[in-house]
Formats: sequence, C-alpha cells, structure tokens
Amino acid sequence: MDYSNIITPKRLTNMQEMEVHVGGPDGANRLFMYSGMAEVELCGGLPHPRWSLEIICFDIGRKYECDKGEAVVKILSSASLAGNRTDGVASFAGWQIFGAAGEFDEDDCRIRMNIAAGARDTQAFLEQICFQVNVLARVNE
Repeated sequence: MDYSNIITPKRLTNMQEMEVHVGGPDGANRLFMYSGMAEVELCGGLPHPRWSLEIICFDIGRKYECDKGEAVVKILSSASLAGNRTDGVASFAGWQIFGAAGEFDEDDCRIRMNIAAGARDTQAFLEQICFQVNVLARVNE
C-alpha cells in the first residue's frame, strides 16, 4: 500500500453533539457524543490500480482543562464511507475505511480523530466519510 500523507478534511459538515451526565468508572461524569461528515478528496494510487492510504486527522469537541483535573476516561470511535465518485473509466474502482481511532492529545487537551481511508484506481475518488466519536470523561462542574 502507498502510505501517502496525513491530511485534514476540507471541512466538517452535519456536525452533531450531545452531552449526557453519567455516573461512570474512574470518576467519569460526562458522556460526549459527536457525529458528522468529513469532506475529503482521495483517489487511488500509482501504478494503476494501487490502493492509496490517507490518514485524515482533525480535532473534535471541547478543550479539557487538564491542569484543573479534567480527564478523558475512554474513547470509542467509528467511521464509514459516505460519498464517492468515479471520473472517466474506472476499471478497478474501490473505496475503503481501513480504521478509525479517537485519541486524547495531552499537549492540546483535545480529542483527535484519526481515520485511515483510501481508494483504488486513479479514477476513483472518496469524497465523504461519516464518523462518530463517544468520549467518557471527568469534567469539572
């Protein structure tokens, strides 16, 4: 596979967020749920028809006050194909989400979403990726 670069989406659309008060493990008192679509433009690699692999990264949700005791307990995330297209003749077109992971960036005190996605065939384009991130956290009241 061709390990291309790490990219950011052109934009995030249809963003939805929910905050739920919970009594969870390790002092967790909130469940944050985020969903939306990341708009990208990924195409297959060369030599034709090689799979491309792009890592789409972006921050999501609130900034935690790490210096005041706020913490992330657990992150669950997923991603799926939402929109694709072909230009010209795409003989070996394919699109795939290879994986999705949310991680806590301790330097920025934010959640970073990482989605590994790709396309096969230089005439096959992946344009939209749906994602969902659930964050169990301990926040100050």
